[in-house]
Amino acid sequence: MAKLFSNELKAIVVPEDFLENPKNVLKENCLVVQHFDYQAEHKRNSAGEVYGPTEPVMLKFTIRVNSPRHARVFYSNLLSNAHSNYSFLFNATFNSYQRLADYEDGMVVNGYVLSVEENYSATRSITGEEEQILLDVTILTRSVTYMGREEQNNYKTIFIQ
Repeated sequence: MAKLFSNELKAIVVPEDFLENPKNVLKENCLVVQHFDYQAEHKRNSAGEVYGPTEPVMLKFTIRVNSPRHARVFYSNLLSNAHSNYSFLFNATFNSYQRLADYEDGMVVNGYVLSVEENYSATRSITGEEEQILLDVTILTRSVTYMGREEQNNYKTIFIQ
């Protein structure tokens, strides 16, 4: 029996820099993140300030793809060998027009797609069999911009390169 993966929007990824136009993110373009993993390490001086070069960071994530057109973005970025932006948003909410209304925190990752792997599974539901496509994506990051609430409704951005 195939495992049913989450369709909840606890974490989503949008293959663009949503900071350029945050209120224009459509729900249909958001992909549900099943899992993501990365480790960023920085050297700090005695005052706690970051110094020196950052080690290359590999970001790995698994997303549920609703249609093959959503997967096409990752394959074209893989073939282009150019860096691209990916926005990860946590606990996002959408308005009645299905556009981004709010989010708890997030990050915009700029980097190179190193690999894309597909996994297929099928589940049985009341309406019949439903196919699910999972993409495992690995990105070599150039920069990460963190966004989160410092206080109520005040967002703080931290840029790490």
